[in-house]
Amino acid sequence: MNNLNLLMIIASKPIEKMYLNVLEKYKIKFKAVTYGKGTASSSLLNYFGLNEVEKIIIFAISPKITCKHILRYIKSKLKINEPGKGIAFTIPLSSSTKYMQDFYRQNKLEDFDMEEKHGHLIITIANEGFAEMIMNAAKKAGATGGTTINGRGLETEKIIKFLGISIEPEKDIVLTLTNDENKTPIMNEIVASCGLKTPGAGICFSIPVENVIGLID
Repeated sequence: MNNLNLLMIIASKPIEKMYLNVLEKYKIKFKAVTYGKGTASSSLLNYFGLNEVEKIIIFAISPKITCKHILRYIKSKLKINEPGKGIAFTIPLSSSTKYMQDFYRQNKLEDFDMEEKHGHLIITIANEGFAEMIMNAAKKAGATGGTTINGRGLETEKIIKFLGISIEPEKDIVLTLTNDENKTPIMNEIVASCGLKTPGAGICFSIPVENVIGLID
């Protein structure tokens, strides 16, 4: 059974080093960092103390037990629940390479019960320039904000011809964290405003997440 989780942390860029130091403390080898832009409205940014729009997005693969310790640490020491500190959550991995499993096999941290708060990560991929429209639709259905990452599509000519639409290579990827109640309404609003049959040519899907701490805690 695979016991590794993907730990995701989204926070303001000025406190990037604080989170990376925590990952070093727990000897997390498999990690990646990218940057995005916050898409909350100005009033929400001010309310949560997120005046710096630029965000850091950390992806780290770690044993489930270690993820619990990291989340408990950043909740108690870095005060991630306070406004402006960001959000963090885990996604169970169905499989991983044997090398990763073997690397972490000597992990000696003790397991402990942790109050699990579940949610959903909604991922929307659309043509460049439609991130604001996506977030407006999401907020209309109850979302409080999100994070945008720039990407590039790898569609083939056959796919473009099959769908009967023109797909631009540059993409906006919008990440929105939400609860069970708002997930479906948010996705419906996004599809209605920026779905495949619109100029945004967007696709939208969700992933269940665990151990959510931060803004929706």
